[in-house]
Formats: sequence, C-alpha cells, structure tokens
Amino acid sequence: MLLFILALFYANAIQGALLLKNNYRGYIDLDAQNAGWLLAAPGMKALIAVSNDLRDDLFRQYIGMRFSRHRDIAAQWIAEYQPYENMERGIIPDDAIMLTVALGINFYYIPELRAIDRHGLTDYTVARTPVHQPNSRRSIAHDRRPPPGYLKERGVNIIVQEAATTAEQALARSQYAVQVGPDLWMPFDSPDDPWTHNRFSGRTLSHSGSFLKTHPTIPSANQVILSDGRLAIGERFIGDFESSMNGWRIEGDAVTNHADFELYQWQKDILGNIGAGFLTTYHPIEGDIPTGSATSPKFAAESGEHLAFLIAGGDGDGVGARLLSDGDEVAVWRGQNTEWFKPVIYPLAEHAGKTLQLQLFDNESAAWGHIMLDHVIILR
Repeated sequence: MLLFILALFYANAIQGALLLKNNYRGYIDLDAQNAGWLLAAPGMKALIAVSNDLRDDLFRQYIGMRFSRHRDIAAQWIAEYQPYENMERGIIPDDAIMLTVALGINFYYIPELRAIDRHGLTDYTVARTPVHQPNSRRSIAHDRRPPPGYLKERGVNIIVQEAATTAEQALARSQYAVQVGPDLWMPFDSPDDPWTHNRFSGRTLSHSGSFLKTHPTIPSANQVILSDGRLAIGERFIGDFESSMNGWRIEGDAVTNHADFELYQWQKDILGNIGAGFLTTYHPIEGDIPTGSATSPKFAAESGEHLAFLIAGGDGDGVGARLLSDGDEVAVWRGQNTEWFKPVIYPLAEHAGKTLQLQLFDNESAAWGHIMLDHVIILR
C-alpha cells in the first residue's frame, strides 16, 4: 500500500509538470519517455498503469484539475498575455475572429478581439452540436466541438499567441508578427494572407514564409502559392486526399483520412487545411498512441520545380514528413505542436531526374505524437 501511495504521489507530481509543458493538456499518460526512472523501480510498471487509468477516469468525468493547477496555468497565461495591456489600441481589425479554449485571460488583455469558444460555452451552434459518445466517456463542458465547416463559415481568421519583445522571437512562435508597441510584438497565425496584409497595412508586419491557398480564377485541380509577392501555379497533385488516399501506401495503424471520420476524440480544432480530406496520424479513438506511415507514389521533378504542401502536428523527432530521393532521406519537416496547418515550399532542382517520394511518419505515442499533411503539389 505504501508503495502504491508513493507511486501515485510521484506520478501526480510528474504529470502536473508535464501538463504545463505540453500546452496545458488536461491529462498526460506517464510512460518510459517522461517517467522512465520511476517505471524502472520494481513493481512500478503495474502501479503506474493503474495510476494512469485512475487519473484518466478522473479527468474525463470531472475535469480533474485541482485549484492549484488552475492557479498555476492562470499565472503563466497572465505572464504571457499581460504585456498586451500596453499595446496601441485600434490595431486589431474589426472583423478579426479567434478560436479559443478559454474565454478569459487573453481576451481580458486584448478586449477588441472577438472569440469563438470551441466547447460552446458562449456559442449557440457549438453548444447544440451532438456529442457522439456515451455519458461514461464524456467530460463536463469540454466535449462539444464545432460542426464541420462552422469555423470557416464564421470567418475564424486569427490566432494570437503570447506577447514577444522582438520580431525574431515572435516569428519563432507564429507565421506572422506585427509591432503593437515599443519593444512589443504580437505573434499570430492566419489562414488568409490577403486579409492579413490588408488589415495590417501601414503596420510593421513580418511573416515567416509563404502561403498556400486555392486561387479563385484557377481550376480546382490547381493551386497557387503566394511567395514573396510572386504567384506560382501548381502543376500536378501528389495528393489532395479529398476522396481517397490517392495511392499512398499506408503502414501501421495511425494513418487515416480525416474526411472518413466524423469525430476525432480529444483533438483540438484544426485550421488552415484545404477541403475536408487530409492525412493524419492522430487516431479517431486512440489519439496519439498508434504509430505508422504513409508513403506517396513515386514521382519525378524537373529543374525549376518545387514541392509544396501543408503540415501540422507535433515537432518531436518521432513525427514528421521526409522527402526520399532515390530512397535516401534528403529533407525532413515537422509541425510546431499546433493543429494549424503551415505551408512548406521546397526547391527540387538538385533532385531533378531522380525518383522521389514524400513519406509521412509517426513513431511517437506521447503527447503531440501525431503529424498531419494536406495538398501535396508540384509547382512550376
């Protein structure tokens, strides 16, 4: 009994530390990667398994986070967002809408920013979206999700991150950075590049890369890249995943097409994808736990062509997308521990004439142990 109590004590302490480290995730299993020394003790493997199950049930049914843990999270959020109290007013566009999981601290310091709560606490539509799981698997006030297409319909167009003191620091966190005061920068993501540049016109705006989107005057089979003000037209798809896996070879249990499942339990809301279909290694039921890969059909490229795609998910060494050239790995990309898709454009000149494949891989079962891929195209 004493051994079990000690195991629960140390497990709870470690889990609390991991909670803050992993984007405030409410529950994290202890495993060999984050608690290996504890599991090495005799009998601890079985006891930790029991502890994981007990805390899982507690969190799912009662959102089992003590006041002290909520207090610690609040203190961290205040430290990250309070600098916005000193930002110049009038910078936030009137039509800016942000998706959030907590209607509180960040909007207290940026009151001009409108919000949609992903759990429906303040949203009529989300609050009335059915939950397709039994009551024993539900969690109070945390199991509602926006119906498909609702966030795009409402015009969600910005995600503001914690304040930064330099543009470089801001761009390390997000796609865009705008100066909002002396030594104060606002990092943010947006799926709408023209909206961003129009609404922040006249401000010091920096961005970390190119933007991938459907062009309204080009047939749906093609795409356009906006890169440093230059338009580049997509020549052919390696995978759009709208109706199938597009011939990609699937191995393991993790990879699914997001369009094939109505609900991915416990996953945060996904933004920045094009269409309904994309590849994901976040399992509809088991989440980050399953592993596997998806490998594209073989393709070739000519000098002057580029590989472009959207990627999201975890940033760990065990997940990502790799380019294979004649079977050898030549480049690797990962997510940024976010479900917001970011664009990648990679020149293929040095691989011209070689046999190429893009591979989505997931060898990770811990938090953020998933990767997502959408709209893989060749640009000319």
